[in-house]
Order: sequence, then C-alpha cells, then structure tokens
Amino acid sequence: MMRVSSLALTLLLHPISALQLPTASTPAPRLTRRATFFTLPALAAASPAIAGQVGGSGTGGTLQGQETLGGGPPKVGPLAKLTKGEPGPEELQRLAVGYQRLQYLLSNWEKETTVCIKGCKGKYEACGCIRDPIIVQAYMGYKSMDDPLFRAGDLILRGSYRVKSDADFDKFTVALEKWNKQADDGNVMAYVSSWGEANPGGGQDEIARYLEKSRKGVVLAADLLKEICGLLDVPLA
Repeated sequence: MMRVSSLALTLLLHPISALQLPTASTPAPRLTRRATFFTLPALAAASPAIAGQVGGSGTGGTLQGQETLGGGPPKVGPLAKLTKGEPGPEELQRLAVGYQRLQYLLSNWEKETTVCIKGCKGKYEACGCIRDPIIVQAYMGYKSMDDPLFRAGDLILRGSYRVKSDADFDKFTVALEKWNKQADDGNVMAYVSSWGEANPGGGQDEIARYLEKSRKGVVLAADLLKEICGLLDVPLA
C-alpha cells in the first residue's frame, strides 16, 4: 500500500487550508502555495481527483455494431509516450492535439453525436440512427490509452514547473482544479446521456436536454485546456 508523508496527506485531505499562506495568528513558517504544489505529483496515484482521470470505460447505451455518423475523432500521428517525471515539449504537445480534437468535436457536434448501424448507407431511420453523446468520452481521453487526453490531469500537473510567475501559478491551480472536475463530470454526463431515453421521463426532449448539457461541458473543457496550454507555453497550432 502506498505511504505518503504527513504533508502530502494534509494536502490530499485538506487541499485548500494546506495551501494558505502564513498569517499573524500562525507565525510558524510554511511552504508557499507554489512550493507545496510541487509535492502533488507524488499524490497523483493515490488521489484520482488530483490525477483527473477517474473511471470512464463504460459504453453507456450505445449498442455494439454502431458508429458515429461523423466517423469519430480524427486520426493523429504518433504521440509522445506518457512519462512519470517532468514532461518535455513533445509530451505536452498531447494537450494541444487534444484541444484541436475538442474543437473538431464542437464543429461537428451533430454528426459526432449521432450513432447509426455500422456500415449502413440508407436513410436515417432505416439505419437505426439515434442522438448519443457517448463519443465525448473518447474525445476527453476516457476510452483508450492512445487518446491524446488520456490521463491529461496528471500530465498537466507534471507540467506545472513551466508556469513562469506566482500570479500565473494561482491561475494555473484554479484552471487545473476546474479541468479535473469538468473532465470527470463530462465523462459521467456522456454516460448518463447515452441512456437518456431509458431514464425516467426520457424521450426526445430529454435526450436533447442531455445533449446540450454535454455540449456546454465540452465548450468549458476546451476553454480550460486552452488557458492551461497558454500557462504551460504549449503552442496550439
């Protein structure tokens, strides 16, 4: 079983209070927020919330033998392998590729969230087509270790050494926390949405509501990833 130091355990259980700066009532010296943040990579394996990659291999309501009308995420060339230490520019480029794929998903939202019988070339109804956002899991890195955003939260965390100033570091920690939450929430929403018609009160209106919530979640995730890439000096183009 993994053992962590008392400082690491404090950060894990009380992340906000543990990062507060000294005050007059607590004169004992403490590590700064920026310094303590660099202890977090050791917690990534012990804390799914920090790593930002929890669960996410379910297929929801999508049946085997179906495929998206849009063809799924665009293919990418060879990606740098994920490491355990400080990532270099090549490894961090996985974030840029992931961002580009999220933009592709948003630009082709209707096609990508429509699934039909695989190989069927007939009319929409004849091919059993339905609206289903389960494909979002693939774009967010939850379907395969080959996805650019697989374990993105951990990669972002390990790249924190590239943040240039304390002011930017505060922005970075907030953006990373939001990214981890949004990634997990988006994964769950995609799964729940795929069962939209089977849920209580389900129907086309309910499916449309879930789809819009999923789309807004992807918009937020893309915006956060763009901000993080900027703070880590990762070019997006």
